[in-house]
Amino acid sequence: MFDNSKSTGMRALVAVTLRDGTVQNLSVKLSLSSKLHDTLNNAEAFLDVIDAEGKQSFLAKSAIARVELIEVPRANQINLFRRAGDSSTFDPYAVLGVAKGSDPVAIRQAYHATAKRYHPDRFLSIDLPKEMADYAAAMLVRINLAYEQIGS
Repeated sequence: MFDNSKSTGMRALVAVTLRDGTVQNLSVKLSLSSKLHDTLNNAEAFLDVIDAEGKQSFLAKSAIARVELIEVPRANQINLFRRAGDSSTFDPYAVLGVAKGSDPVAIRQAYHATAKRYHPDRFLSIDLPKEMADYAAAMLVRINLAYEQIGS
């Protein structure tokens, strides 16, 4: 009944509120029409979802109280480069999540942790919308620029 392989169809990023009140951010596989409305209202009893850790599962539609589409901001790498050149808006310490004056070891550790979090290879097995993949790639550009400016 269930196909346990990672599917390659269109997906939508949504915030799902379950009947018990918990909220989950999930990637939902869309039906052939590629519309969230059609996917939620078709005859199938389960949604094919992928959570933030990349784990695929099936969620019973009967357990859902509310679904809200998450709009992902479009990341433009050219704008990120432009902002990186403007020292009044680009704070490399904030990008890496370290305090000014941090020692090189802490900066390097923060760089590796942050780069790992946004690296595009981490999302290869997840069928993300193009906007999400672009956002991760743009964030990695910002992280690398920040490390170039303050790393040693």
